[in-house]
Amino acid sequence: MKANTLFISYNPLQPEEQTLAIRLHSIGAVNGFRMFLPDRFNSDRVLDIETMRRIDESDYFILFSLSETLSPIVQDEINYAWKKFNDKDRIVVIYRRGKDKSLHPEASKHCTEIYFDPMSEQLDTVSRRIMNAIFHKEYKMQKDSEAKNGLLAFLTIGLGLLALNEFAKE
Repeated sequence: MKANTLFISYNPLQPEEQTLAIRLHSIGAVNGFRMFLPDRFNSDRVLDIETMRRIDESDYFILFSLSETLSPIVQDEINYAWKKFNDKDRIVVIYRRGKDKSLHPEASKHCTEIYFDPMSEQLDTVSRRIMNAIFHKEYKMQKDSEAKNGLLAFLTIGLGLLALNEFAKE
């Protein structure tokens, strides 16, 4: 089985998103995923060649959007991922329910958007919603179920970390 390669993005200057992305990067890497983060060292405003290369090598683009607005660089990353994948099921944006959708309506057509309220929703309910959203095509359900289950488990871990962070704030 070929492990999924995941690109985890975050909005610059958003410590909560960056921390979540780095934690997921570490968890994914030690559990057999090939993981990429954006190259924010060279620029947090311009999509650079290294970040594009990392997106090119990825199977999925994932963003846990926790901020009110989406930075232009993350919008550019999503648009670049769309040009590469041309499959909205491989670009997953998870919003914390209660926050406004930060993605431009046109860009929303290029990704799968999932809303999650850690204070009122069970992780398994949201996991099922994610599975139904990104694995809805019959051929995908039959193809490489280990990779599918691994990706779903990874996203559920991300939801769990998000919920843990929300509960810690209370």
